[in-house]
Amino acid sequence: MYDKTLIMINTDREFYGQQAGERILYVIRPFPLALATMLVKFILASGVVMLLVTAAGRQIFLSRYQLDIVVGGGAAAALILGAGMWITDTVRRKNVAYITDRRIVKFEATNPFATAIRSLSWEEAVKVKTPPTNFIWKQLMVGTVVVHAKTTVASIDLTKTENVVTDDDVEVKHVYFYRDLANYIEKILFLYKKRPKEIAELVPFVPKRKGLRY
Repeated sequence: MYDKTLIMINTDREFYGQQAGERILYVIRPFPLALATMLVKFILASGVVMLLVTAAGRQIFLSRYQLDIVVGGGAAAALILGAGMWITDTVRRKNVAYITDRRIVKFEATNPFATAIRSLSWEEAVKVKTPPTNFIWKQLMVGTVVVHAKTTVASIDLTKTENVVTDDDVEVKHVYFYRDLANYIEKILFLYKKRPKEIAELVPFVPKRKGLRY
């Protein structure tokens, strides 16, 4: 599902489409370093563009308009960098997921002007996976959490296909304390199916090391 408007209602206390009485247990936002990495790519791209424009301009015009070429290259680089900063900020504001007492909901900017919304109720969720991540992210305790739906488990052997994610699943990337959060979601699934009355007693997840959370 897509919402082409800028979803500004999403905060740590409420979100677009929240149901009456639905309680937020945790708000997932991209790990800041992941966004910084995105911005670095735009910085590098702007530098490459400036060098290419300058080099190509000097070759064509034989340095007769050297200052104009440098200014033009700088302007092109600044345009790319500005666009990169805007896109990064848009992703920061719009990419968010919510763990509630009823479901997991994810908002993801497919582009700066459109946001995809995915939701999976705990009734339909059956399994949580944390796909392998690279060494650096693993040391930072940052990774991906995938909540699989009944339909996925029924059609695919997940023990053999670890990284399969279907349209019915919800995949959240760049999650801080991702393994601990996966364990927390597993607890929600257990309570929802075995002890539903205890869901109301669940305390919100706190992204801290064990012993420091509460």
